[in-house]
Amino acid sequence: VHVATLSVAVNSADNALLTLLISGNFAEIKSTVFKKYNKQNLFKITTSDICERFKLGLFLLLILFLNRFQGDMTSSMVKDYYSMCGIIFAAELVSDWIKHSFITKFNLIKSTIYFDYALILSGDVTGIGHEGLNLDYTHAAVKRLGLAQTPLVCVTARYLHEAVRFAIAFQGNGDVDHPVAALVELMADGNKWKFYTGLFQGLVGLVLFKIALGLCIRYVARGYLGGACDRVAKGGGGVTSSSSSRKSSHVKTPKEGDAKKKQ
Repeated sequence: VHVATLSVAVNSADNALLTLLISGNFAEIKSTVFKKYNKQNLFKITTSDICERFKLGLFLLLILFLNRFQGDMTSSMVKDYYSMCGIIFAAELVSDWIKHSFITKFNLIKSTIYFDYALILSGDVTGIGHEGLNLDYTHAAVKRLGLAQTPLVCVTARYLHEAVRFAIAFQGNGDVDHPVAALVELMADGNKWKFYTGLFQGLVGLVLFKIALGLCIRYVARGYLGGACDRVAKGGGGVTSSSSSRKSSHVKTPKEGDAKKKQ
């Protein structure tokens, strides 16, 4: 429903529906501010916003593929689409910024809590804190974020199938300037080996891109954790000393325990 609504809003000549979508982001502010939240609830809201931005980017990319494969998008239309996507993302960022500003302000939560959230996610990515668990780091991060992958895969497969169907239809009508006209021509001519070879090369490229992206994310996460450790070390072990002092203050000596029992 979300991707269909976005498709109608982006492709419509009237901007009324797009204005309604953008105003819906600010309506989210009304439902979240002036309520009591703790750090755990704020972390859930933060992870939900991360998943929402990922879904928004994926849906806009699928709409671009579908429109481009239909063969009727000019360069000016592509530029207008990019500007429309920028407006949607800007509205999303501004609404989330206002929402989190109100939440942290009225619940007396310091903004440094987001650095702690980043450390938690970095630990999930690098595997720190999951020692002894037979769990892949990607599954740990997805589980922490609460991202539902199966529905997104189904929506992506459906839209890609529609894009290929439009590509075949336009190729049959003689549109040689289509983005995938060469692949469709190979399949239409009966040269399936070249077609499947090109498809296999595309899949290998996607797998290599996924591996490279995972390595980059792990590198950034390790750098973030290393920077946090360096800041703690330069602080003279203030964090560990304060935590140990709090622990020692709650430890009862045997004499104090006997005195309380006698009382």
